[in-house]
Amino acid sequence: MKKLFILSSAAFFLFGSNARSQEVRFGATAGATFSNFHTELGDESYTGKFKPGFTAGVLVDIPMSKQFSFQPALNYVQKGSKDETTEPGYTYKVKTTLSYLELPLNVLYNTRGSKGNFFIGAGPSLSFGLSGKSSQESAGEKSSEKVKFGSSDEDDLKSFDGGANILAGYETKSGFLLSANYYHGLSNLISDDSDDYKFNNKYFGIKVGYMFGGKGKK
Repeated sequence: MKKLFILSSAAFFLFGSNARSQEVRFGATAGATFSNFHTELGDESYTGKFKPGFTAGVLVDIPMSKQFSFQPALNYVQKGSKDETTEPGYTYKVKTTLSYLELPLNVLYNTRGSKGNFFIGAGPSLSFGLSGKSSQESAGEKSSEKVKFGSSDEDDLKSFDGGANILAGYETKSGFLLSANYYHGLSNLISDDSDDYKFNNKYFGIKVGYMFGGKGKK
């Protein structure tokens, strides 16, 4: 958690001086995520089925030039995966939901059109695991257990998840926006640092939101 606030403070310090003569805007977003896991064990790899989830957060848009802006955000994001195995007379279902506090640090290119603003951007994204739950269902019996975040061998997953984020969207002149993003996890989340076993988060997100300030500006 401490890493997230240190990095966000450094980002504001680096870009804040460029925005003093221009308008810094704030916004809020909410939407849906469609997440899965990617695992590798030796030469074999597997990707689970997409699981729907929820995301919401706040953002700051800091102008760097007429077309470019720096846009850090702080989001609550549900990640995870689900899967189902069916054989004659047997079905096994598993679903995992992981809750993260995520800090994407995106640089955006903006068209600044007369009727609205198309934007596209990318940047690193840093996450800290808050909680998790895994549920199983087999032969009509259900069970669940908590997912433990930490750095010891007794924990299920590492707390820190680092990755890359890309996004694109459209903002109207009145401040309403629609965006889509893709997050690709680069951190191996297995807590025992196994060289043979790798585990990564991935998700697509769709959000709606509203930006406060600067409406109608180019």
